[in-house]
Amino acid sequence: MQTMEKVDFIIHGPPGSAPPVLAEALLKGVRETAADDRAWSTTPKGDDPGVDAMNLLITRGGDPNCISTCTPVFIQAPLLRGMTLTHRQLTPVARLVADSFFLVVRSDSPWKDTKEFLAGIAGRTTRTGGYFKGGINHLLGLSIAEGAKADVEFVVVPSEPAVWTAMIEGRIDWGCGVAAEILPHVESGVLRVIAVLSEERSEAFPDVPTLAEAGVPVTFHLWRGLMGPPDLPEADQKRWHAIIDKMRTSDAWKAYLARNGQADAFLPGRAFRDFLEKEWDWYEKHLGMAGLLPK
Repeated sequence: MQTMEKVDFIIHGPPGSAPPVLAEALLKGVRETAADDRAWSTTPKGDDPGVDAMNLLITRGGDPNCISTCTPVFIQAPLLRGMTLTHRQLTPVARLVADSFFLVVRSDSPWKDTKEFLAGIAGRTTRTGGYFKGGINHLLGLSIAEGAKADVEFVVVPSEPAVWTAMIEGRIDWGCGVAAEILPHVESGVLRVIAVLSEERSEAFPDVPTLAEAGVPVTFHLWRGLMGPPDLPEADQKRWHAIIDKMRTSDAWKAYLARNGQADAFLPGRAFRDFLEKEWDWYEKHLGMAGLLPK
């Protein structure tokens, strides 16, 4: 009897973070379009985001039925920790989306808009947070503080979802996050979005201005994609590209993009690998400038 193939879909972020939200939408899109006839199961590997998934992928060399979500943490973690394991030993399958960041405060914050926020943090020390120094939350916090001529204390929390718990509990004053992470708290009324960190306003929060409109042009777009194990044969890579390309036409995927203010940024195979080399150079430069790389 022939054994049915089964996809092991590794999720590199913890519950409450953005990777599981993307994974859920991707799975719905695959089913809706019948893009793949294999059964799929998910393997959570978000305790040490990125690192746990990479450590599992490296053991699955050539496996056509294994794939993982990925984000810049697949670059940041190896750089910050001096790891020998990097994305170069794996198989970059495809970039999927470009994600926007938002500036968020508690609903009871005295800062009602970007003008009040920038005036309020200038000349004093406020607190923002993230789950590691050198992460995007940290770099964006430093950039915003520099643009506002303010001092900022960076509070390290256990995970990305813990950033919003810390804000709700009053341990940090403001934060930067993506829609998939902040939407539950915004919709429940405990957090409020006051600025978009992109060149244009976002479909997710159409009435919220960009920070650039207030005179501080801090922008950042985070890519999200899929990473395969080492030595994935070319034919299997092309199979993944075809599955993703068909999945992108689904209503479930389009709804996910719209709800989370993301843009389709499909970039398969070699082009994604080349893109990651540029990303590596960018992060190596900026983490080095921040004095965060191991000596």
